[in-house]
Amino acid sequence: MSTENLQQLAESQKHWVVEAEGDCFSISNDEGVDAVVYKGEQQIIIETVLFPASQVMDTASMNDLILRSHHLVPLSTICIKEINGESYYVAFGALSKDSKDSVILEEIETLFSNVDEFLELYSELLNSEAVA
Repeated sequence: MSTENLQQLAESQKHWVVEAEGDCFSISNDEGVDAVVYKGEQQIIIETVLFPASQVMDTASMNDLILRSHHLVPLSTICIKEINGESYYVAFGALSKDSKDSVILEEIETLFSNVDEFLELYSELLNSEAVA
């Protein structure tokens, strides 16, 4: 599936706003959660920023908690990614480039719904403005 076909699939969802961004595209759902979709050679990546690393009160404790708990939230995992020179905790899902449309849509919907769950799980280790 091409990036253009992926974008058309996302645009077919009435409750999403889709915008092209170079070799990827962004999706915003009706709750204001944003995700970026990128199709690589072997896989499709869907990711959303959770919070800046600068908002974490205790990085070692946060990383330990994530490693011990992220398996409780289906189809998504967390990494630390540098964006514009700042580190962020990012939730993402990865799929085969040959995934069916229904699987791709499920991954995106699940990632959107997992954001609140991740923020709730990790909120005790964040400065209050990070989860506001």
